[in-house]
Amino acid sequence: MKHLAALAAVFIPVAAQSVTLDVPKGRFVYECQLTEICKAGKCSSLDPVIPVTLDRVEGNSKGTVTKQGKVIEVLVFPGLGTHEFLSISAGGSVGYTVNDETGKVSVHTSGGQMHDERGKCAVTNK
Repeated sequence: MKHLAALAAVFIPVAAQSVTLDVPKGRFVYECQLTEICKAGKCSSLDPVIPVTLDRVEGNSKGTVTKQGKVIEVLVFPGLGTHEFLSISAGGSVGYTVNDETGKVSVHTSGGQMHDERGKCAVTNK
């Protein structure tokens, strides 16, 4: 038991440090153009296209979305080759999913204004 306690005393702080010392690796800004809107399974082109900026810092769980001049703080979740930017409010939610390889963006909304939007993003690492 003494040995187990000694090992725990050594490894638990090391494990905690490895989690808490995760330094952000950079800021990523996705400049997107939403080009298509879908409602009830029917899609049509957006004219004019809607510019959207998604901003995240590697290692942080929060970011921002700027759409039509309005900046919204969002939660950011990494996935397998994607990043999800999620805004939740009393009226519903909006999720922006960006494919890191192709730059394609999909926007899914729920609540009173339920619809989907699609487009393309260019990413810069600042």
